[in-house]
Amino acid sequence: MDATEIKPFLLKILSTHARHHPGFIFSPLNFPGNHGLLLLLLVVFLLAGCKTVPVMDRSLVETGGLWEQDEHTGARFHLSTVPDDATIGLIQSSGKNVLLNGSSVNEMEQVKNHSFVSSGPRSGARIRLKVSGSSCLIRVDDFKIGNAFTETSDCEQRIETLHAIIHAKNAILHLNVSQHETEVTVISGTISVTSRGNPTASIDINEDHEVTVTLDTVSSPRSITSDEIWQRIRWRDDFRIYKTVIDWNKVIAGVVTVAIIAVVIIFGKGRSGVGQGSGFPRHR
Repeated sequence: MDATEIKPFLLKILSTHARHHPGFIFSPLNFPGNHGLLLLLLVVFLLAGCKTVPVMDRSLVETGGLWEQDEHTGARFHLSTVPDDATIGLIQSSGKNVLLNGSSVNEMEQVKNHSFVSSGPRSGARIRLKVSGSSCLIRVDDFKIGNAFTETSDCEQRIETLHAIIHAKNAILHLNVSQHETEVTVISGTISVTSRGNPTASIDINEDHEVTVTLDTVSSPRSITSDEIWQRIRWRDDFRIYKTVIDWNKVIAGVVTVAIIAVVIIFGKGRSGVGQGSGFPRHR
């Protein structure tokens, strides 16, 4: 299980147990064998072992690819080979104005097929696409304005903006979409770009090159420097993405504590049983 899914999983266990045993949260000591108390302590210690830390390495972590988008940006994600309700990725938010299908994103959530992700003021989003296969194709559309950074890995992406259709595989690129044009910057690999209004205007772009696409034209590729690339993607530094990890030292300490408590309870029961069931008869 992914570390980011541990906390929701434990909370689900806790809520399910409480639903079946209403007295659990308020009177854990009333459970036979003190099972409720031990379970509560174990969950508390495990939750205490989960902590939120910033993602320092934001390079590709999934075979399906990676998509990051700036504030005031939106896009929809499709995978035709899976059902509509299938999970195709995980979204991590930065800021309070990231929406997944119109609902606020709380740190990390699953992205279902055909989901729309929008990021408002002072907010950004990172989508880890969890699909694989040499023939997989992710389609990204409804991308009408804003900045996006994407790593495509082995899974091809077809990205549709107001002006361009982009096919990318095993490539890293940056996109800037405005009302009148789409600027495509290739950081690594080779991609194909076509003008939506003029399908004959298609061109392959190599790394360290950039084109500007309008509804009817695709400019000639122009070479760009490392400094220019950094200028394009520096908005990513404005947003810090966090993840939940497990502090195993705290978890181990918690498990040891629960084990000691369990031994004390069992030992106490044993002594209690001996005291009640044996010993010298009392005089009347």
